[in-house]
Parts: sequence; structure tokens; C-alpha cells
Amino acid sequence: MQDEKIIYRLDDNISFRKCSLYDGGQIKHGDCTNYTKREVNWREYCFCEQDGIHLHCTKDPEVELEVDNSGIALYLTCPKCKNKILLESVRSVYSRCQKLLNMELFKDAKLVRLDDWYTHEIKEKINLPSDYWITAQVKTDKDGDTIVILYVGKKGQKDKSQFFIKPEKLQLTSDHKDLDPSSILSKIEVTLKDRTLTQKFDGND
Repeated sequence: MQDEKIIYRLDDNISFRKCSLYDGGQIKHGDCTNYTKREVNWREYCFCEQDGIHLHCTKDPEVELEVDNSGIALYLTCPKCKNKILLESVRSVYSRCQKLLNMELFKDAKLVRLDDWYTHEIKEKINLPSDYWITAQVKTDKDGDTIVILYVGKKGQKDKSQFFIKPEKLQLTSDHKDLDPSSILSKIEVTLKDRTLTQKFDGND
């Protein structure tokens, strides 16, 4: 069974695909149409000359675009529909394609902070019958311990207070870079299995 062929749409004029040599040199060139052969460890391998990315016509996606640099300007042209696409450089188009591929590659990646390493697990926005909103996230840090992050704010305002609850480490902290908790809350209390963590806020401070 052959691998499924995928054409990615870049814009109204240009689409693209990853060729057989996208991940590196291979003994056979596969569906790559612009490759060179080099000897590696006394064996001949094929390598793509354009980063494994091949540009296709969006209107006729089965047709690979051709580079036309015969004049002063640089164009991509479609042999079928004769569409001409003015370019600054082909390399910049490859970069745009790679950025789209990276979005697919990293969409489920772990979020790395400068001071920790979190894995996203649960996110829920809690609707309250009041003038306030709460969003809760549950994540796992680099030690495998749970972190509950609470965002609390007033409805209609972007500013928020942020609280970090670490049950295994028995910690309750707030982020000083966000809104002062005393402007929203008078107290936050977290009940754990064997203890209760409490922080009180004096709005007069």
C-alpha cells in the first residue's frame, strides 16, 4: 500500500508537498524531482536540492511549478494554467512552507517555560453568576507533579490575577506580574487531603 500523498495549500497561487527526501538522503530519489547524488560511507545517496519541499499550483495541484529566472524578475510558473507568480526569492517561499509544517509538527508540543516545564492536560472556563470569571488549567510539571493554575478576573476586563496550586508540593502562590489579587479577592482557600492552604488579601495595602 502506497503512502497517502498530501498537498498543502500555502495561498491562492502556491501549494506544496514534502518529497521522499524531505527527512534526508535515501538510496532512491522517490518522488523528488530535483536531487543530487552523493556518496556517504561508500554508498550513493540521493539528496533533495530544495529542502524536500516542492511547490505546486494551487489551481492545478497535481502540477509542479517551474522557476523562471530568465528575465530581470523571478517567477514561478504553472505549465498547465500558465499562471505566473512574482517572487522575491524561492528560498523565502520554502521558509513559509516550513513554518506551516512546523505548526502541524508542534501543535501538541509541551510548553517550556524559563522556570519550569509544563504539560497541558485540562482547561476549563467556569461560568459564575457574578461580575467575575474564572479559568482553570491542570498541568504536570517536570517532576510529574500536578499544577492547578487559576485565572480570576472581572468580566469585560482583560486584566487578571493568576494563582498556582501545587497539591503534591503543598504550595499556593500567585504571580506578582499579574493583577494584584487584593483588587479582586479578599481570600483564597485551597482544601487538600491533609491540610488547608489559605491566603488573605487586604485591599488597603
